[in-house]
Amino acid sequence: MKITGMRYIALLLITFLPIFSIAQEALDTIILVSNRKLICNVKSVSSSKVTVLKKGATAPEELSRKQIHKILYANGRVEKFNDLAFKMIDETNFQSVVITTNPADVDGLYIYGKVESVSGKNSKNAKSAEKNARIRLQRKAAALGANYVLVTKSESRGGYREVPTHYYEGVAYGFEPPKNENQTPH
Repeated sequence: MKITGMRYIALLLITFLPIFSIAQEALDTIILVSNRKLICNVKSVSSSKVTVLKKGATAPEELSRKQIHKILYANGRVEKFNDLAFKMIDETNFQSVVITTNPADVDGLYIYGKVESVSGKNSKNAKSAEKNARIRLQRKAAALGANYVLVTKSESRGGYREVPTHYYEGVAYGFEPPKNENQTPH
């Protein structure tokens, strides 16, 4: 069997081209519920965690599934987990702060600090006193840059013919690592 010059060169290229080509690893994109994007390689997805290898990193990291809105895989597949935390509300707006009593809701988030609030003196009934204290709590958490407040104490005061008041105490949490040194991950 005779191989001509052009066929010989083509055969060599086909044989050795994979060796000379530089392999580019396709990366996945994770969109967090805070709408921040994370470029990485998704290694595994479990019922509570997603293990990723960030671009340029050597050690894998684990993310809570609660933090993830969706994963855009390099092959085109999309896997949705949670809704975005802020759809129409600006992140700095106090109305975007979620108040919860369930510790599982803040699992994997960062602690921003302790917050407390008391309703104003102008409340007409217990319901309006609680709403006023809730808004004040959300405003204090938003001032810290927090997204969640885990309520540790909720107390109503005032009885018949007394001015109703409501008191909240809690811990503020956020999606991003804290900017202050005294703030720690939960």
